[in-house]
Amino acid sequence: MSHTFTNAQISELFRNIAAAYEILGENRFKIIAYEKAAETIAGLPLSVQSSLKDELPGIGKTIRSHLEELFKSGKVSHFESVFSKVPTAVFPLLSVSGIGPKKAYKLVQTLKLTKPDTVIDDLYIACKKRKIETIEGFGEKSQEDLIRHIEEYRKGAVKEKRIRLDEALFIAQSVVVHMKQSPDVEKIDTLGSLRRRAESIGDIDIAVATLNPESVLSHFLMYPHESVIERGPSGASLLLANGRQIDLRVGHPDSYGAMLQYFTGSKNHNIALRSYALDRGVSLNEYGIKNMKTGKLKKIPDEKRFYKELGMQWIPPVLREDTGEVRAAIDGELPALIQPDDIRGDLHIHDAYDIHSSHDIGTATFKEILIKTEQTGYSYIGISDHNPRISHSSEKDICTVLKRRKSYYEHEYYSYTKSTRTPIMYFTMLEVDITPSGDLALPDNAFDYLDAVIVSVHSSFTMPIEQMTERIRKAISAHPKVRILGHPTGRLIGSRRSIEADWSDIFRLAAQRSVVMEINAHPSRLDLPDALIREAVKHGLKCAINTDSHDLDGMDVMQYGVWTAQRGWLEKKDVVNTMPYHDILIWLKGGEL
Repeated sequence: MSHTFTNAQISELFRNIAAAYEILGENRFKIIAYEKAAETIAGLPLSVQSSLKDELPGIGKTIRSHLEELFKSGKVSHFESVFSKVPTAVFPLLSVSGIGPKKAYKLVQTLKLTKPDTVIDDLYIACKKRKIETIEGFGEKSQEDLIRHIEEYRKGAVKEKRIRLDEALFIAQSVVVHMKQSPDVEKIDTLGSLRRRAESIGDIDIAVATLNPESVLSHFLMYPHESVIERGPSGASLLLANGRQIDLRVGHPDSYGAMLQYFTGSKNHNIALRSYALDRGVSLNEYGIKNMKTGKLKKIPDEKRFYKELGMQWIPPVLREDTGEVRAAIDGELPALIQPDDIRGDLHIHDAYDIHSSHDIGTATFKEILIKTEQTGYSYIGISDHNPRISHSSEKDICTVLKRRKSYYEHEYYSYTKSTRTPIMYFTMLEVDITPSGDLALPDNAFDYLDAVIVSVHSSFTMPIEQMTERIRKAISAHPKVRILGHPTGRLIGSRRSIEADWSDIFRLAAQRSVVMEINAHPSRLDLPDALIREAVKHGLKCAINTDSHDLDGMDVMQYGVWTAQRGWLEKKDVVNTMPYHDILIWLKGGEL
């Protein structure tokens, strides 16, 4: 079995080995060799694993053999031996400017810093307590420098570390509520990747239209914060206690539309837009549209007017990624994007009925989910609990428990319909594991107690492309009641990479079998991602936007799935759970789309 590592992981490993060699007094040429190898690997456009068969600069015979061992066994015995001689808390300190390997080692040893996860914070506390200036070779100036470098590191680390869309929205909404308390705020919007509803966000940018920028900026600085990063006449930046940076930009209402467009981005969208504008004899900036012949600037107060002045449709922020939206807007051919009100049901909900499932169960009862669904305004739901653990049950036991589950839902539903005027319809479904072999973790006879199933990869995420592709192909062909491929790439934003598969091959087969791709609305997934959504539609596929909720609050995240669908250019017709109940019933029962 081979092990997979990213270029960044391998580069960091080699830098740490070089640092360990320096601490241990190893040959200088050996240290340089690993530093060069780290630099080479970090800059490779393809994975070093796939490039290893080629000649790579800076990768000699010894280092190549270590890489081969790493990919084969997941570790390198020589590296393990080297690292055993150096405290693990040393390595995180190397990310702080001004701290080299030997200095890091001395600080760790002298201050008895033992926890890698908190060592930078622990060192900062030691600096504040003036413990560094007493260490031989340091002094008061070194202590002050360390404090400054750690603070710079924290700001930089925060800037590089992107957070999930829902987390960024939560912070931004809190700031917006605070800002609206100022009577001088006329308009307020988020900017950048947050406004475009990207899957992850860096800094949180906010725009305000005002006639009194000084008052607005002063009010902004009253928002609870750790420190003021900067303040100028047209903006300010705060570092919050949670480590996030908030940037506020203020502008005159007369040019607010231009400012909003300019700072929403994306960079590539703006480049494409400006190129088109130049061909029309105008230039664009954050204040408006300038005639290049006369030099006259036309201020734009409204963003929709900004695009109209350029002779095109207004482009929704979710589409501004330079993927053809500028040409489509010029030609008047932008899609009529799907909207939250178009969704008629949610086909991936986990309830609290315990069938000894392979994964976690929901916390809400079937009846609670029906009531919540009615309040949400949907017409139908699919209860899609995880399949029973096949390793703990016989085929007969599994069929028995699913038969009992089906009867339970029928009984509870009858009771529910007597207390409501507009009953929600439901489908008895399961989310079934796709085993590494491509088989479904459910015996054939068990399908008799189900309306349809979602099939999902929940294990063995690092299989080679060919094997993973065949695994998924086999699963979506396994039974006529397989209707949805759940969270297809298996990614967890910020913590688990997407699986590698030949998606074009999978999409073609799925379209033939009327199997749809799920757009999992949970903010940790947003899966399919937008780029693959567009690819799926090219193959004639439809999608289902589902919440994959395990509690009642989880049913409220549908909007995130809709945003992701919009970023994939989807219209109402491209999403199956915009269909009325009877149409979706026919499809779930095996009909074609």
